[in-house]
Amino acid sequence: MAIVSGLSMVPTLAPGERLLVRYDGPIVLGDIVVFERGNQIEVKRIERIELAGIFVVGDNELVSTDSRNYGLIPHDSVLGTAAIRIWPKPGRIKG
Repeated sequence: MAIVSGLSMVPTLAPGERLLVRYDGPIVLGDIVVFERGNQIEVKRIERIELAGIFVVGDNELVSTDSRNYGLIPHDSVLGTAAIRIWPKPGRIKG
């Protein structure tokens, strides 16, 4: 499970929403991924996949701090993909 913090994924995901994370399977363009960056867990959308890592962006580009600021995320930093919103409005995540 991951909890969304901040406004970077609005309107798709709001702060405080809880997500069920899928820890297996491939990642593809457009997936919302949960990853470690430093000592934080972050939630962003995959925009590009490269050999050196993935380029992630927030859906709310005006306030998002993402790969445009800190570069590629190493593949081994990815914990999984957001599969289902489990709170407050359960259901599949549409992006």
